[in-house]
Amino acid sequence: MEQYFRLPQDVVGHDAALLSYWDTMPAKAQLRLLESEITVSTLGELKMLAQRFGE
Repeated sequence: MEQYFRLPQDVVGHDAALLSYWDTMPAKAQLRLLESEITVSTLGELKMLAQRFGE
């Protein structure tokens, strides 16, 4: 069985502001987003998910 690991760029794309914020997020939130199929396109959306998944 082949495993596929997502990268932060798979979640937020290559937007510098989103990648910069990604680095400040709790590790728990990062991991939950990487394990999901969610993609994010705005900073507000990423902040909301970071708060929700970081709890």
